[in-house]
Amino acid sequence: MEIRMMKGICNCPNIPCTYRNNCAACIAHSREEGTLCNCMEETAIKLGAELPVSFPDTEIFPDNEGMSRRCAQLVKECLVKKPDALLCFPAGSTVIRTCEILKEMQNKGEIDFSQADFVALDEWLDLEDESENCTNFLKKHLYNPLGIRPEKMHLFDIHAKDLGKECARIDEIIFQHGGIDLMLLGLGMNGHLGLNEPGGNFGDYAKVVELSETTMSVGQKYFSGPMKLSRGITLGVHHMFETKQVILQVSGTAKKDIVERMYKSRPTDEIPGTVLKLLPGGKVVLDEAAAEGIKNFFD
Repeated sequence: MEIRMMKGICNCPNIPCTYRNNCAACIAHSREEGTLCNCMEETAIKLGAELPVSFPDTEIFPDNEGMSRRCAQLVKECLVKKPDALLCFPAGSTVIRTCEILKEMQNKGEIDFSQADFVALDEWLDLEDESENCTNFLKKHLYNPLGIRPEKMHLFDIHAKDLGKECARIDEIIFQHGGIDLMLLGLGMNGHLGLNEPGGNFGDYAKVVELSETTMSVGQKYFSGPMKLSRGITLGVHHMFETKQVILQVSGTAKKDIVERMYKSRPTDEIPGTVLKLLPGGKVVLDEAAAEGIKNFFD
């Protein structure tokens, strides 16, 4: 898309500088200096600039199997480089086949988790029955099959009296490890990452959140019966900026609309998945069904 000069006086409230009336030059300079604010492009557009839409590093595979194998391979590559890596996995149906492949690789001696640590991505709060929460999902599909020792699992204490302090405790564990080495994520139907809901702050570390109506509704699929959902606890988007490699895996026709919205939108906290466009170590791995609406972007 052609970039045009703004007409009139630039009223950008964020950065008084020598690039007034030329948003494209201002943004290019800020990117080069590593000082680009999340709001600058949106402000520039409101003031009249037309800017090209960027895309995250993207790989598309024919089916869920190919997508899952690629994600497993990326985990393996991480552990080859750093055997004592700190890893972060999501709960949810998309990751199940990746977990199974990792177990197959372990059985063949192709991958070694013995030195790796794991930190929880998120967890439901206030459940009447916790038997199907995120922790138990990952114990069933990841931790137990791989033989991960309890001391290697850094989980949220969802019964802590002070959940703010519990968030700080998890943050500190991550900081002491020098950040997360690889974070695997899924994409919510509303674009959320972990339980970072639309409208949240990209600058947050671990936090307690109020769930959106979409998450409360869609989240029912993870339970065998109706479940009252209201709050969650999650690593914040700020951790993603400090993670060495963030992999967003998305599969299935049900996700094609939110994937298309994510790719067509600029980075915005209204669609948390758009943060992948800002992450130096970000990668999106899709199957063709989920990528249906964006295939023309990569022809």
